[in-house]
Parts: sequence; C-alpha cells; structure tokens
Amino acid sequence: MEARRGETPQAARCATRTTARPAISLVAGDARTQSGLYDDAMPETEHTDSDDPLEHMLQRSEALHERFNELLDEAEFDGSPRGEAALGMCLVAMEHATALHALMALGMPTSAVSLMRLQFEALTRAMWLIYAAPETAIEKLSAPLTLEAEQAAKNLPSAKDMIDQIGKRVGQNAPAAAHQMLVHFKDISWNAMNSFVHGGIHPLRRNADGFPVHLALQVLRNSNGLSTMTAMTMAILTGDEAITKPMSKVQPAFADCLPDLLKP
Repeated sequence: MEARRGETPQAARCATRTTARPAISLVAGDARTQSGLYDDAMPETEHTDSDDPLEHMLQRSEALHERFNELLDEAEFDGSPRGEAALGMCLVAMEHATALHALMALGMPTSAVSLMRLQFEALTRAMWLIYAAPETAIEKLSAPLTLEAEQAAKNLPSAKDMIDQIGKRVGQNAPAAAHQMLVHFKDISWNAMNSFVHGGIHPLRRNADGFPVHLALQVLRNSNGLSTMTAMTMAILTGDEAITKPMSKVQPAFADCLPDLLKP
C-alpha cells in the first residue's frame, strides 16, 4: 500500500486489537529491570501491576499504539520523494510491531522476537532516508518495483553503515539522541537478533527450554520503544508542532511499557 500526502497513515490501523487471546505457553517468570534490549542474563525483579503481567503489557502496548493513532490519524506528511520514502519505511516498522504483538498474544514468542530485528531495520532505514540518504538512494527506493529496480536497490547500505552515516550528520540535521538509541540497540541486540532470524542457538534453546515471561515482557518493552521512535519520526515528517509536542509527552505517560531512557 502506498502512503500519500494527506491520507490517513497505515499506523492508524496498526494498533494490536486482539480482544480474546489464547493462553500463552511461556515459562513462568517476572518482569526484569531494563538494561539491555535482549539480555536473558539479567536478574529478575518483582512485577505487581497485574495477576497476568504479560496480558497487562499487551494491553498497555495496545493503548500506546492507540495514542499514536490519535495523534497521527489525520496528519499530513512531507510529500517530497524523501518524505514519502521515509514515511513508507515508518509504516513498515509499525506493521512489524503490530505483528510482534499479535504473535506474543498467540503464544509464539520466538517468532515475535525475530520481528524486532525487522522493526529495527525499518526504523533505521526511515531515519537514514530523512537525515543521511543521498538523492540517488531516494530514487532507487522510489522507483516502481521491477527486476532492474530490485537489482539497483541491493547496493543500499547495511544497518551498520546507515547508523554510521546518521552519526556523521549529528550536529547538522540528525538528532544525537536518536543516533544514540540506534547505536545502543544494535550493540546490545544484534547478535541475538541474528540468531533468531537465521536459526541459531537462541531460537533452538528457547524452543527446547521455554520462553520466560520476564523475557517476553522485555521484548515487548523494547519493541514499544522502537515504535515510539517511529511515531516520533512520523510526527517530524508532519512538520506540525501540534503533533510533535504531544508526541514528545507519550514516553513519560507510557513509561511502564517502555525501556528505561538512555542517559545522554
């Protein structure tokens, strides 16, 4: 689906809306304090918000996405080729987040974790398109899908290269905090995410040993953190302070279902 200036964003239809969730076959456990983005060696801490902490986290995650929808539903976005390409990648990232929530609700956490890497890469691409991509890259991604266009797009930079290029723009047009978040996520999570995506030891052991609830909660928090960054990126693409200002207040309002803020 192509997003156009003035249309309701697909993100407005991306909130998880599962009214009846099946039982989730995870290993019993409590939530953990956030320090890494995927770190199953962290100590467990008590979680008393709900008799079912995973159900509570899914509900709060849904409420978070509904708040994004409220702010972005009628927004108009940058209609330039660069703006449309970046918005399109934001919508892809939001779709991955919604799918991750749905898989968690269905008791499929191993598959859900795999989507977090896709969500991260889509957000990284969106930010790169805004702050660092050359016009030639915009043209490649904006071209109609043909075999020739597919071949040309293979030469686009990797996630690491995109993050490095964004870093070089910090102090010019790229926000330092956004670059810091991308670097932190990749440094902490990349090896584990690759393992899940490519059938390594992480998914094998989770399948054999079970998936602790505290780790599922951690995954949801971090996916929500990526979604918050994506929503803020979309808000920036509106150029409208009536959207960017309230969007900046979403994070403290939903701190219970988001990672801890990084220290500058």
